[in-house]
Amino acid sequence: PLSRRERRQQLRARSERFLTPAFRRWAYGVAGAGLAAAVFAGWLPEGSLVVLLPLAMAVFYVDKTGTPVE
Repeated sequence: PLSRRERRQQLRARSERFLTPAFRRWAYGVAGAGLAAAVFAGWLPEGSLVVLLPLAMAVFYVDKTGTPVE
């Protein structure tokens, strides 16, 4: 059986294969476009974009090294 630490390291190593900085930048662009389309279609209220876009930026927007951009 694995310890918690070994299990956490194993899961982190597995997620680093697809959660690369390039993927996160791509996901930020898709999330931004999706939010704008949802507001345009009327699925989200107009004021929600002001709150949700910075949230998506905080989660996804990183530079090429994976460091969050301020």
